[in-house]
Order: sequence, then structure tokens, then C-alpha cells
Amino acid sequence: MLLEILLSAIVAAIATFISGKFIIPLLIRAGLVAQDINKEKRPILPSSGGFLLIIGLFAGIMSLIAAYNYIIKADFNPEALLLGLSSIIIISLIGFVDDLSGGKIRTSMADIKRMAKNYSIFNGGIRQWQKPLLTLIGAVPLMVLFFGSTVYFPGIGNVVINPIIYIVILIPIAVVFASNAYNMLEGLNGIAIQMGLVLFAAFSILSFHLHNYDGFALSAIMFSVLLGYLYYGKYPAKIIPGDSLTYFIGGAVAVVAIIGNMQLFAVFILIPWIIEFFLKARKRFHASSWGIIHKNGTLSSPYGNKVYSLTHIFLRKGKYKEWQIALMLTLIEVVISAVGLVIFW
Repeated sequence: MLLEILLSAIVAAIATFISGKFIIPLLIRAGLVAQDINKEKRPILPSSGGFLLIIGLFAGIMSLIAAYNYIIKADFNPEALLLGLSSIIIISLIGFVDDLSGGKIRTSMADIKRMAKNYSIFNGGIRQWQKPLLTLIGAVPLMVLFFGSTVYFPGIGNVVINPIIYIVILIPIAVVFASNAYNMLEGLNGIAIQMGLVLFAAFSILSFHLHNYDGFALSAIMFSVLLGYLYYGKYPAKIIPGDSLTYFIGGAVAVVAIIGNMQLFAVFILIPWIIEFFLKARKRFHASSWGIIHKNGTLSSPYGNKVYSLTHIFLRKGKYKEWQIALMLTLIEVVISAVGLVIFW
């Protein structure tokens, strides 16, 4: 079984990487572009990187299910993986709708250059209050199949929750919060991908330890998908992630947590995004996470010493470069995930 999951993870990483060679030119031709505003010249890059992740995840799960049907019957539930895949794709496509309405350009290169001078033209899209409602659709696949209604507490074990409360209330809340909160901590090259890699590495380790192979298979494939995308998403990025990518990862966090019975562990390792949620709430969710670029490559906060995002903690000092801030936030997530593994082991 481990071999099949490993091979499927490799397929997912390769499919994600190769898809970028084909999808990125298509995004450019379709006019799906956005500015990388943390660079001095604000280059226009293709946007909506979630497409690459969808292809990679699809390839990985399909190869694993094929192995299950034609090679060996392993200890995981193909139906659970398919429903998890459906949920993640639905959530990502909701993010893509926002990318489409907020950043797509259907005009000439002259218009693209004109738009590059004023980033505000990209600020359209789905309204903030509409996004949580739309992501509720992504909870439906997780509600139609009963995965059980237990929550794992460290030192206690599995605690049964009332199925009605769990299915009707807790699952939708988990999907809506994870997908939308993950979208909030973004704006610098590499943050979403690098921190996501840490998240799914932690999920993989714990789910394997708990012998939950549905959660292990999905989290291992997700890790590989993000690894395959790292070439395009790390600093300096070759593609803007867009909501389709951040919603994809956030939705996948909720799906892995539910299928893998790691709900409280997910809450713990999502501490940075929970903090980000409350910081953004102070500004009524109108604050951005990016900075103002200086000639030496460092970034400063557009809000002075006020902190409306975790990135502002570093941005307000005005002495860190984009990749340094992304790296420090990633290392913070490494520490949080390591502590979480110790607690929930």
C-alpha cells in the first residue's frame, strides 16, 4: 500500500510540474494575468495557479484508485478520496470565478500595459461576504458520505459527536473557515505553497501514525502536488497563485482533517491563519498582506506600524525582502506543526 501511495504522489508531482508548461501559456493567451506588485517593475504574470494543482491532484488520486482496482486492495476508501477530490475542486473553482471576474483581461497588450499602471483595476471579483456562502457548496460532497462523527482528542482518543451537529454544522464551518482563512494570508511569493507544504507534511506524518490511510493518502498526494508547483510559486514567482490556488489549499486542509479524523490537529496547525483572520477582522477584511517595494528590494508596510496581517509584523520594520518574510513565516509554521505533532502523537 505504501508503495502505491508513494507512486501516486510521484505521479501527482510530475503532473503538476508538467501541466505548468502547458497551462501557463494558455492563461497568458486568455488574458488571465495579474501584477506581481512586490517587485520594483510590477511585472505582469499569469494568474490562477489553482489549475495546476487541480490537474496534479486529479492525476494522483486517479492513479491511486487505479492501483487499488487493478493491482492491490489497500486500506483506504476510494469513495472517500473521490468525494474529497470533488470538494476540493469545487472550492478551487469558486476561487477561480473570483480570479476570472477580478483579473481577466480580454483586450490588447496596450490595455494590459495601461492596467499595469493602476493595480486597482484588478480589485473586482466576488464580494467578501459572498465567498463564504459560495464555499459552502464545497462541503456537500463531505456531507453526503458518512465518514463518522468522531473527533480525536490527544490523551483521550476518539470522542463521538452528535452526527446531526457534526454533519450539518461542523463540516460546513470547517470547509468555509479553512478555505477562506487560507486565502487571507497571501500576497508574497511562496507563502501559500511553502506553508502548505509544511501543513500537509504534518498531516501525512500524523495520519500515518494514527493508521488513517484515507487521510494519509490524500495528504501525501497534496504534499506532492504542492512540491510539483513549488518551481512556479517560489520567489521569484512565475505565476500568481490567485484565489483558485489559496482556496484549493484551504479546502484541502478541511477535507484532509475531516477524512483523516484530524480536526483538532488541523485547528492547532492553522494557528497562523486563525491569527490572520482576527488581524484582518480589525480592518474589516479590507487590509492587504503585501508591502511597498524599495530600491534595495526590501518591503515596508503600507499601514505604518499598525498590524493587520502577520506579514505586517515583518513589513513594518522595512528591512526584510519578500523571500525572507515568506521563509520566516514558513519556519514559524514548521515550529507550530512540530509542536502539534508532539501534542497529538
